[in-house]
Amino acid sequence: MAVNVPHATAAKAFRLRLASLGISPLKVIETASLGRGATASVQSPPTVYEVLETAVAMSGDTTLAIKIGNGLDLAGYGTYGFALMSCSDMGAALELFLRYGHAFFPQPCSWHRSVSKDGITLRLQQNAGTVYQQMLVTELAFSQMNYANKLLVAKPAEGVRVSFSYPKPAHFGVYHKTWPFPMKFDQEYTEIFMPDRWLRQRVRTGDPTTNVLFSQQCEELVSGMTEADETTVLVRRLLIHSAGNFLSFSEIAKQLYVTERTLRRRLATEGTDFRTIFDDIRNTLAQNYLRKTSLSIVEIADLLNYTEATNFHRAFQRWNSTTPSDYRQRASP
Repeated sequence: MAVNVPHATAAKAFRLRLASLGISPLKVIETASLGRGATASVQSPPTVYEVLETAVAMSGDTTLAIKIGNGLDLAGYGTYGFALMSCSDMGAALELFLRYGHAFFPQPCSWHRSVSKDGITLRLQQNAGTVYQQMLVTELAFSQMNYANKLLVAKPAEGVRVSFSYPKPAHFGVYHKTWPFPMKFDQEYTEIFMPDRWLRQRVRTGDPTTNVLFSQQCEELVSGMTEADETTVLVRRLLIHSAGNFLSFSEIAKQLYVTERTLRRRLATEGTDFRTIFDDIRNTLAQNYLRKTSLSIVEIADLLNYTEATNFHRAFQRWNSTTPSDYRQRASP
């Protein structure tokens, strides 16, 4: 049975945060499961709505959702967190969040973006849960975003403003203390506006080269979510994670605990082979390096384990029917 790696990573970070606040994650989940209605499936796990409401009730702390979100370190999300930390600016981080966030945070809600002449508005839409449960999820989500902002740029969220669709809660003082931006309540929608000047803020740990790798790792994880544990997906994932010092065919076979003959046969059954997968990975990374970084052709060739830049040049032209330089020129803004 396949394991949903993105969801498992986020769930682990959430459990660790609960434990750090003195709350037993296992006890919360057990209590939430027991408290479900008779019509709820006994086989499906409790939703984030049920877990949050149960945790608040058990702790007696009405601000618990805010505290949880206000301490979820990006590094705890593994590949996704490192991809965010290596983005060049907050606009790029937002794009990455919109592309991959849903995969790592399996919540029954979604973010919808609208662009105006001076910024971007994200609207939070929730189609499940009670009004109270939706408020808890909102508090968790906004606390996560604000905490991530502190880690990425360590500057006040100037120009950011928020609207909430529910009335001002009794613990509004915690809102005011935690989120340093204008807030309105009893609005039609729950949404956050981010001005262009805020989106252009540089991320302190931004690194275009590593961002290419981490972003591609996110893509591989998300692409493999519906693939079960197919051998091709596993081989691609191992190659991406070893980028810069790629694993050999024999090393990958050892990682998968199979013989080289068995690995070759499984890939053939799936209509591919190691060389095809390896070339596709290197071509994908090459295109990303050319589009998203200012690395020279020689530097890119070295990152892709080519001993000579001319060999990379020939391979890229074979894959794309154009030279690396021409591809970069066409792909550049």
